[in-house]
Amino acid sequence: MQVRVCSLDMVPSGTMKGFYVSDSEFLVVNLGGKFFCLDGRCTHAGAPLAEGTLNGEVLTCPWHGSQFKITDGSVLRGPTEKPLRAYPVTVRDNFLFIDI
Repeated sequence: MQVRVCSLDMVPSGTMKGFYVSDSEFLVVNLGGKFFCLDGRCTHAGAPLAEGTLNGEVLTCPWHGSQFKITDGSVLRGPTEKPLRAYPVTVRDNFLFIDI
């Protein structure tokens, strides 16, 4: 099922923002005009990843420092061992849609 998450201007280049859609929390990242969408909570202790930091393709959790690659959700550094789910993204009519 494809759902609309946000308009593109809500996530400027080089930033990330959390959104609630269909009772789930997602993190949208704009890396140089290319958009990525991941689960919005850390797989270690449930921290809100929108409060973390973004350094290029590396997302750092605000609570315990776990790091994830935003392009696919893979773990770069623990303490977490479980990757984030990455969602296919479609841009249409200036809106971002994801497949859930």
